[in-house]
Amino acid sequence: MREITRLLFNKRFRKTFFMFIGFFWQFWWLGKTKSFLHKEKVNEKYKAIYTSQANKFARIAVEMGGLIIKLGQFVSSRVDILPKEYTYILSQLQDSVAPVPSEDAILRIEQELSGTVFDLFASFEKKPVAAASLGQVHQAVLKNGEKVAVKVMRPGIEATVALDLVTLKVLMAFAKRFTKVSKFVDLKDVYDEFEEVITEELDYMKEAGNIETFQYSFSEFPGVTTPKVYWELTTSKVLVMEFIEGVKINEIGPSIDKKKLASILFLSYLKQLLEDGFFHADPHPGNLLVKSDGTLAYIDFGMVGRVSDSLRENMVKLAMSIYLKDAGGIVEAFDELGFLRKNADKSALSKNIKVVLAGFSDGRFNIEKLKNDGVLEELREFLYEQPFQIPSRMTFLGKAILTVFSICNGLDKDFDIIASTKPYVEDIMNNGEANSAKETVLEQVKSTFLKVIPASRKVLTLVDQLESGEIRLQPSKAFEKKILDQQAFQTRKIVFAILGVGLMISGAQIFAANDLAGIIMMVSGGLMTILQAGKKASPRRRRPHPKFGGRAHER
Repeated sequence: MREITRLLFNKRFRKTFFMFIGFFWQFWWLGKTKSFLHKEKVNEKYKAIYTSQANKFARIAVEMGGLIIKLGQFVSSRVDILPKEYTYILSQLQDSVAPVPSEDAILRIEQELSGTVFDLFASFEKKPVAAASLGQVHQAVLKNGEKVAVKVMRPGIEATVALDLVTLKVLMAFAKRFTKVSKFVDLKDVYDEFEEVITEELDYMKEAGNIETFQYSFSEFPGVTTPKVYWELTTSKVLVMEFIEGVKINEIGPSIDKKKLASILFLSYLKQLLEDGFFHADPHPGNLLVKSDGTLAYIDFGMVGRVSDSLRENMVKLAMSIYLKDAGGIVEAFDELGFLRKNADKSALSKNIKVVLAGFSDGRFNIEKLKNDGVLEELREFLYEQPFQIPSRMTFLGKAILTVFSICNGLDKDFDIIASTKPYVEDIMNNGEANSAKETVLEQVKSTFLKVIPASRKVLTLVDQLESGEIRLQPSKAFEKKILDQQAFQTRKIVFAILGVGLMISGAQIFAANDLAGIIMMVSGGLMTILQAGKKASPRRRRPHPKFGGRAHER
């Protein structure tokens, strides 16, 4: 209480704190009076409150800058916490604010680099080319004539961030005590994830390291580049890197092959998720530039994420459980991934999942269903009614994947995520060289099938006797042919299951996205590929697939 009293003397704290207190009071008052209103009227009032609060938050966030904008962008992905009226408005928040005076920015650069801008650069543009809540970018030219981008952190932003984090902690403690939100989501996990991401963004040395990690990974990937870092001019508060001439990916002209560009973007993101386990966490159009030759440039690596081996293993487990139509296995995988809330009724959820799986008994799924507003609304209600939550550390991944998918669709209206994913996953599985994605898939497939294949001592003994020749069976020619045909059919089913893993790793993450299509992709996107293995397929010639390498950009 003493801490809150002290903070109340700070104008910024007061403005944020009382804004949220006003929000809490609106919900409390409606909760006390709703028993006197018709149910439909109550729903209308709640929706009106959601919309007005979201608009007010967005307006104040732009006015105040700092972490408030970042907070709005962050929670816009938390569809497990906020209703659609909130997420829709907050998803439109842009991290673009008025720049600090150029004199202040130049002073910080000179203090960090121990020299004047005239000593450090041949020329320096005082007017920034971009300004965000934490920093801004100026264009300059080095003494050797190379054009560079100088990213400088806003003076005093560290103190503002520290205050905003304290404010957020106070508000979360208030929410835990006076609201029921903590019953549905772990607020501490939400705060920890947000604080971790922001703390990394306040260290430009980490961002420079992220750029070089990405560069090394994509050194042999055609059509993708990142800016060069000038380490001798980089500190934790100033980052000097190559200035890339290009246009935003959503503003390219007719001279660029959009279909090819969509393929490059999508395949580069698959590589980040499936192979590297290290991905750009904020791939909005402003951070994806296209050079005149069609090369895609990733910039701004302040926000990156990592996909752990355990996460990939659990995603494969989820994929295999869906393939086997094992509702219990699906629930278990969801739980291990962190998608289930505390005290979730797993038995009831398993029954509901069986109903969903029954809807795909023919192994087919039409993606056009995603465009049906009625289906979207029904699925949203289903997800809200079930004990789902967005796992900690996965919020930004889901949002990033949905953003990439949306950009690809904007570039190519006929973009097919299944057709684009299949050749890449085929290439991973057929590549003779060892890679983490392939090993993860094979290990989990083996583990999953060992659980469903009877492993009693009698069965193992019988197998050993058959293999050693102690027991010999002489099947008829017709029976032998039937066995061979069945083997081929089962092999094709397993191959389809493996190919579906790539989509499942992405589809399940999209559950965290701010758009409903992202949620649906988690629940049904993987089914689209994996459950196709459940239907009989006529023998066909295998589609040739390109090797991952020199001509990957032509897929």
